[in-house]
Amino acid sequence: MGRTLRLLNSTTSHPGDEILPRRDARWFTPGRIALVLLSAALLLGLGYWTYTAVEGSLRELRAGTMKSLLDAQVNALRVWLREEIGDAERIAREPGVQDAVAKLAAVALRPDAAREELCGGPARARVEEVLRPLLREVGDSTFNVTAPDGRLLATRFPEYCGLRVTEKQFRPLLEPVFRGESRFIRPYRDADRVESPPRLREGQAFGWIATPVHAAGGQVIAALGIAEPADGVLSAILAAAHPGETGELFAFDERNALLTRSRFDGNTRFTMPGAGPGARAGSSLEPYRNDLGVEVVGAWRWVEDLGLGVAIEIGAAEAYAPLSYLRTAFGIVFGALVIAVAAALWSGISLLRLRGELGGQRKVGAYRLERSIGEGGMANVYLARHDLLKRPCAVKLLKPARASDEMIARFEREVQLASQLSHSNVVEIYDYGRSADGLLYYAMEYLDGINLGELVEREGKPPACIPVARAVRILRQLCAGLTVAHAAGLVHRDIKPENIMLCQRGGERDLVKILDFGLVKSVTAAHSRDLTRNLRILGTPLYMSPERLRDPADVDARADIYAVGAVAFYLLTGKKIFEGTDDLALTSKILNEEPPLASKAACQPIPVELDLLVQACLEKRREDRPQRVADLVEALDALS
Repeated sequence: MGRTLRLLNSTTSHPGDEILPRRDARWFTPGRIALVLLSAALLLGLGYWTYTAVEGSLRELRAGTMKSLLDAQVNALRVWLREEIGDAERIAREPGVQDAVAKLAAVALRPDAAREELCGGPARARVEEVLRPLLREVGDSTFNVTAPDGRLLATRFPEYCGLRVTEKQFRPLLEPVFRGESRFIRPYRDADRVESPPRLREGQAFGWIATPVHAAGGQVIAALGIAEPADGVLSAILAAAHPGETGELFAFDERNALLTRSRFDGNTRFTMPGAGPGARAGSSLEPYRNDLGVEVVGAWRWVEDLGLGVAIEIGAAEAYAPLSYLRTAFGIVFGALVIAVAAALWSGISLLRLRGELGGQRKVGAYRLERSIGEGGMANVYLARHDLLKRPCAVKLLKPARASDEMIARFEREVQLASQLSHSNVVEIYDYGRSADGLLYYAMEYLDGINLGELVEREGKPPACIPVARAVRILRQLCAGLTVAHAAGLVHRDIKPENIMLCQRGGERDLVKILDFGLVKSVTAAHSRDLTRNLRILGTPLYMSPERLRDPADVDARADIYAVGAVAFYLLTGKKIFEGTDDLALTSKILNEEPPLASKAACQPIPVELDLLVQACLEKRREDRPQRVADLVEALDALS
């Protein structure tokens, strides 16, 4: 949450009712009657124009929302597939796998080899033996080993062994694999994948992660395919976004048949006119009938490298429900003007009361709010004073619109866990309660200073790096505050420059205060784990550790140590450890690329010990980082 926010002061005045003198018949002249009619026509015209403009805006907003959600889910698919391909390549590189597949391929190349020897001999059994534990680790149900000529050398479905994949449909998809590339192959049913099996496997279609298996000389001897059930993770990623009561996301093939399961029974085809691989993307804001005969609007995108399309559909009635409310609103406005004025007056008075504009400052518990100093997604922060002590403090007030059971529980957890900490480098909590209108708030010490992001931007010398001695003092205090939190079993999970304040207190310059415990997690309290079990990735990706990006709930104190390393790199160099065009690209770099040394990116000499300490904090594997923040404190004390 930012330190300051301009407080918007607004006043709304309403004219008082006047008692008008009685008019005589001379008022009703033809000119004044025409003026009234013209005014009425202008008002009606303005109403019609407003309605059509709002309708158009609503349609554009709905289209933008659908496309944004579609892009987000496609990005999620790509992240998942990148991890799955990495697992498959790791399995294919195992020496035991390469040796077993090479021996099986040698059997297949012998002209005198019988099918029984190929499919039931020791070479086939050895492939199954080495692959079984590796596949169990990644949670997949079946596999294929395919020779370059298209023969299935090994499969968990015995009837398919020795057969060939379909020459026109499936084998061309494996050609890049035999050239050394790993690929995702969209779900195919066995009838489209295997030539003339004696009987077909019953069940769902499988997608495949196909990766090459190399011989000792480096040539590709086979393609290892690991199955991904169509109604498994692929469906789950798309099903995670359910837009409204009637909306759904799904994948479809080049014939517009659904590849993933629909949330509605009987929906098996994507029926939007013009959708398919002939174009890249499209949308229809005009309702059309889906496979169930329901009128929907939708958007789609063909993902060429995955060989499938991803679409979103929402019931037209739900998508444009606000239009019916708009018609009702216009009817009420034109039919009951007095009620509208009264409602506006009441709303204005309520707004003034909420903003503290009526009769002085607004009071929350024992605190009088003076002005707004910050705003976040969940709460607002005000500069306030205690009625009796007259001490300035900051009051964080939960927004009425966010006062759901989940938000209230998270807000309570934030203040309860943060209040357990007592340290000069952690913001101090004074009080907690409910306002007169039932909103949760808590009071904390008021800090007048700047955060580290502002420090680097304003005070860093070109190219904006903080001197080593000052950076070490700041980092030492940050680690001291985290030491107390970790000792209490709390992980902050949102350490970043914007949540670290520099203040001047009692003549002491650069006093560090750790702020915003909104994402704090207790690693000892069971209720904290329950609250974060289904938590999506929240926070700033640049300062998140790799393990937290993979699983938001799987964090411990070493996630904060990684964030300290990222903050230290920023202070010492004035640069971010990674740059990306979007969060997806940034996440990929954090997971896969090694960060540069601070000494290579800095505009000043960096001591070797400090350079190595920052590098250690940024290790990908948390086991390779310093295991305690107290170790960082000792190291920084030595550097001081």
